[in-house]
Amino acid sequence: MSIKLNFVCLALSLFAASQQAFAREAIWERDDRAVYLHPRRFGQENPAVIQKLSAACPGQVCGTLAGAAITPLLAAQPECSQQDMADDIIDASRQFDEATQRNMIAIAIEYRQAEKNTPPDFSTNPPSLRNSVFCQKAPRNAELNGLVQAQDPANDPDLFFDPALKATVRRGTQANTAPFQGGGAQAPAPPAPPAEDPAAPPAATPTDCPSVVTVTVPAGAAAPTAAPPATGNTGNAGNAGNIGDFGSCSVPEIEFAAGFDNRRETSFRPVDPTSFTQGSAQNINIITRAMCDQLVNTCGADQTARATCARAQTAAAAAPVGSGAQADAFNAVFGINTNFVNVQQIDNQGRPVGAAQQAPAQPAPAPANGNNNAGNAGAGGNLQGFTGNLGGVVAPTVTALGNGQFQVANNAAFNNLRNAVVRSCDVQNNQCANAANASGNRNGFNVAACNAQQAQCIAQAGN
Repeated sequence: MSIKLNFVCLALSLFAASQQAFAREAIWERDDRAVYLHPRRFGQENPAVIQKLSAACPGQVCGTLAGAAITPLLAAQPECSQQDMADDIIDASRQFDEATQRNMIAIAIEYRQAEKNTPPDFSTNPPSLRNSVFCQKAPRNAELNGLVQAQDPANDPDLFFDPALKATVRRGTQANTAPFQGGGAQAPAPPAPPAEDPAAPPAATPTDCPSVVTVTVPAGAAAPTAAPPATGNTGNAGNAGNIGDFGSCSVPEIEFAAGFDNRRETSFRPVDPTSFTQGSAQNINIITRAMCDQLVNTCGADQTARATCARAQTAAAAAPVGSGAQADAFNAVFGINTNFVNVQQIDNQGRPVGAAQQAPAQPAPAPANGNNNAGNAGAGGNLQGFTGNLGGVVAPTVTALGNGQFQVANNAAFNNLRNAVVRSCDVQNNQCANAANASGNRNGFNVAACNAQQAQCIAQAGN
């Protein structure tokens, strides 16, 4: 009997082992079609080079650069944002010793060749893997010449994602589906940094197309102004004396305010973007280096002008870091008197840093601009009349400065009242969206509701 039971158990075991187990299989689908997962496509924005950069120099410089270096690798960023960031790293390296410069240049080269995020095209089945389009301008620094971002070998070589179009484009249909001027060469070895000459800034490499920072500004927004316009030289005529001849460019001058390039924080930028194409930066050394380099590369300035610019760089670096006094010190070397020392320094969260060294800046009246602000020129109360407050977030106050300009609280001053009110609406919308996301979008409090409120706020501002 025992033998029979053992035989039966053995037979049942063999039968069970030979049968395939079936269960409900969950298949992801979209629009009645299966969706295949591609886990590697959305992890390229934080490569190891970011960590290298954060440790390459003092935190106030490299920590800031490392934080900024993530965004250019995101799929929706403009095609040249990665190259511009690599140029910024090299520009920032010039303020340090030779060893640090070489390391930061090597990091910039590695960063330029990092893979950029590129989403699959889910309109096809299976989704098509796409390449990122190529930047179509020369870098500012020769160390980056011919370099392009890496592409995943699994991508379809004929398909590209164009962030400007938010669509797939095929190879050969647009210039940006191929490297600029046939680039794609191997990275050159970082050259030794030029010797520092106290009489002149280090020679920079030529560039055919200097970087231009592109930003999105709300419709109707005016360029922020936070301090009096320069009272000194504004052109090159008659400047061949003690400060030199600046060739085809205007006399270098820097301004300081919040709101440049849609920033919350205060930053520096050249006053004349035609002569000096560097965008805004929190680190004035990036701006001064770029401006002095352009005197050599594109302006045709003489040696005296270059030496003057070198002295201005030194003066700016000696002033309190991050303050308007740095812009004033730079401008003063060229005989230009400004009062950016009065401008309150703001951090990237829109919060005042300490206190301005003097009273808040009172800009000189702007030229007549036909904006019909005369009735609002006197000092008064809150000119932002919108009272919506989703999530308890109210629009920042807008007040008249008494000189024809209008100040948005903890933000920029504008020459036009409507522009100031619209900026207030935009700030409220950003803070509302943050609050909505933090709430988990409960009870209909979401970003869409914030956007609808913003539209009402702007509509109330009038035309």
